[in-house]
Amino acid sequence: MRLFIVSFTYIFCFLSLNAQSVKKTKAPQWVNSITIDDTVNRIEEGAVSYLLIDLQDNLIGKEQYIHYALKVLNGDGVQEFSDISASFDPTFQTLEFHFVQIVRNGSIIEKLSNSPIKTFQRETNHERSLYDGSLTAVLNLSDVREGDIIEYAYSIKGFNPVNKGNYASILYQQYTSPVNRIYSRLVTDQDNKIGYKLLHGASEPKILNSSEALEYIWDNSGSEHLVYENSVPYSYDVQKRVSVSTFKDWGEVGALLNPLYSIEKNTLKAPIDIDEELDSKQDIIIKNIRFVQDEIRYLGFESGIGAYKPNSPEKVLSRRYGDCKDKSLLLSNLLQNQGVNAHPILVSTLAKDDMDELLPSHYMFDHCIVYFEHGGNEYFVDPTISNQGGDLSHFATPDYKFGFVLNEGSKNLIPIPKPIKSRIRIVEDIVIDSIGGSATFSVTSEYTGSKADYMRSYFKNNTEESINKEYLNYYSSLYPTISSSDKISYTDDSRPWENIFTTNETYHIDSIWSTSDSDESIYFDTYSIVLDGLTNYSKSPKRKMPYYVGVPFVFSQTTRITLPELWSITDDNPKITGPGFSYEKQVSSIGKLVTISHKYELDKEVLDAESVPSFLDKNNEVREKLGYQLYYMTSMTSGSQISWISVFIAIISLFIGVFLAIRLYKYFDPVSEGEDKALSIGGWLVLPAIGLVLTPFILIFHLVSNDYFNKNIWQGFRLGGYENHRILNLYMGFELFYNIAFLVFTILLILMFFKRRTGLPKLMVIFYSTNLLAVLLGGFVLNQSGLSDASTFKDIFRAILSAAIWIPYFLLSKRVKETFTQRYSPDKLSVPEKSLI
Repeated sequence: MRLFIVSFTYIFCFLSLNAQSVKKTKAPQWVNSITIDDTVNRIEEGAVSYLLIDLQDNLIGKEQYIHYALKVLNGDGVQEFSDISASFDPTFQTLEFHFVQIVRNGSIIEKLSNSPIKTFQRETNHERSLYDGSLTAVLNLSDVREGDIIEYAYSIKGFNPVNKGNYASILYQQYTSPVNRIYSRLVTDQDNKIGYKLLHGASEPKILNSSEALEYIWDNSGSEHLVYENSVPYSYDVQKRVSVSTFKDWGEVGALLNPLYSIEKNTLKAPIDIDEELDSKQDIIIKNIRFVQDEIRYLGFESGIGAYKPNSPEKVLSRRYGDCKDKSLLLSNLLQNQGVNAHPILVSTLAKDDMDELLPSHYMFDHCIVYFEHGGNEYFVDPTISNQGGDLSHFATPDYKFGFVLNEGSKNLIPIPKPIKSRIRIVEDIVIDSIGGSATFSVTSEYTGSKADYMRSYFKNNTEESINKEYLNYYSSLYPTISSSDKISYTDDSRPWENIFTTNETYHIDSIWSTSDSDESIYFDTYSIVLDGLTNYSKSPKRKMPYYVGVPFVFSQTTRITLPELWSITDDNPKITGPGFSYEKQVSSIGKLVTISHKYELDKEVLDAESVPSFLDKNNEVREKLGYQLYYMTSMTSGSQISWISVFIAIISLFIGVFLAIRLYKYFDPVSEGEDKALSIGGWLVLPAIGLVLTPFILIFHLVSNDYFNKNIWQGFRLGGYENHRILNLYMGFELFYNIAFLVFTILLILMFFKRRTGLPKLMVIFYSTNLLAVLLGGFVLNQSGLSDASTFKDIFRAILSAAIWIPYFLLSKRVKETFTQRYSPDKLSVPEKSLI
């Protein structure tokens, strides 16, 4: 209860004090009174029509006067503009409303006196862990109607004391909506002249010089508004505007800011483990960077002078949190104490390319990083990026373009090198168990550079369950029946060096095949959905403005599909090059393995308007190439129809084979060369004997497994899209004829082998020679047809090795001659060999 009372008392006092910072007063005397002219032709489109934007700044009195007038055109305008709000920093500013009125049918309805002002703290950057302490005052207008003109004015008194009388701003003479009148006025004294720079056709000011003040006035019609096209760079700003500043050069900016970042010499060191013997200077630098990035929480309270002046490194280290300025000054201090030349450097996340065209000012900077030197090289590191990886040569610092080093002697902006390209490398393995069946699906993804940093943060900041669910949902659009086989894992061993972050996924797809509309075929689609997302650029009509493409990157994906049988593929190896990018696709196959690879590289972040149509057209061509389809005719699996051609070939082969086998068995009966010896089968002869006995079983298995007598198999080459299907069918018929004839021949050899017939050695030479020729012929045909695989080359190697060993053995071995001595008709003369065939 006591805590509640204390909290309530604090809130009440806080609001009471802030309520005193908001007043209702008359307009200051220094202000030029600007009236609206409702008779001027204007464009009345949208929710409101802007009649007047009147902005006057008094550098002498440190005041800002803001005056708006707008006409409500419809109900949406009533809803959106019935609340008037103004924000200010109560630590050095006060807010005064001068008038709020509604003009209706020529009559003025005063609203300020009876409208309560509510003040509250609205931290617009709290999601970024930044709190500036600003307050927002709100007036709610009652009885606002369509056609009303709302006009109001207020002043904000007080400039940030950190500026020490310096001033800078951007004065717009053109907005993204039409404005009847844009009035800008700057009042300064003679000793504090304002420099100005006209940008994109802005008009010159009217300068009034008096003994008391110097005035710069711009009075323009803003009806010529500018509409930005889609996908322009965030920093792209070509509106008519004026850059104004009292800073003569960047040296004066440094003179203002350097004292804010100066610290007394100290011996502050990070609480990290350093091995003086093993750790190199680079290792020590990296450890300090990692400590500030990961161990110092990003949090900032930036009210008043805190928006520009960092806290001391000792304070930041002790409380373990700070904003970009705090973390940068701390890291610079830690590196300096390690003998490294390091300093904070101010950058802009918004202006970037415009920084060198604007007049010098500290207002354009909205971020702070660290510049340091090591080994004769310059480095830039952002201490607010947590979970970053890589050594000094693999840091992925965002492309801030330019920066201002906070160091004595800094006179100019310095360029910041472009970051290294991040890389994504994906390897997919799809193993399909059967035609129409299921598949296993595994994915290995490697990320480098900023992509690795992002993925590292993603896995650290999300639960295992949510990650697995998100990945599964991602692939379900391509494979609806997909399910996880295991949890997603990652490896991050190279974070200190190359900064490679690797993820591993495994899935099972119950039904990977789809049925065509005609039900005549089933098909399987593979698609590079990651590259599809990376190249999903927004459409654009003919344009005049630059087009933001994205941060340059390198992408590669290899999809390996293991099929249940040999497959013919259609060559699809396009190379597409367009403005700022290149793409290459390759499709290849070895036996049952089909490999599809994609390579895409984006070289430019921003394209000029003239290049955009070609870029989008070429990328559309790329997206059309991201998929690949394998299909199978269902008629080939709808039943086994007998191929009568196969039956005919088999009968002919069997008849010829048996006829010749009988002839050889009876009449191929040469005289023995074994000097009347008759040794039993032994020694090395046991090995070819085993091979002969096994060969018929291998041939029978081959005949059955290849399904030669299924009519669909013969049609498969044609229906599968093979251009050389006739040659393949001819080879298949030859293979069937050969296998049956060779089976008969092998059985004959087995009989003659164990009867130790004299003709066996020469027939064995024919056996090994024929086998070698058949394997070579088969390998040649399959290779020319794109169907060869690793097993083909293994078969050729075995055939060559067998022929090289056993042919000389059966021709020259004394043991062979003394073993095979038996004849079919020893009492009869043998028929000459040339008469057998």
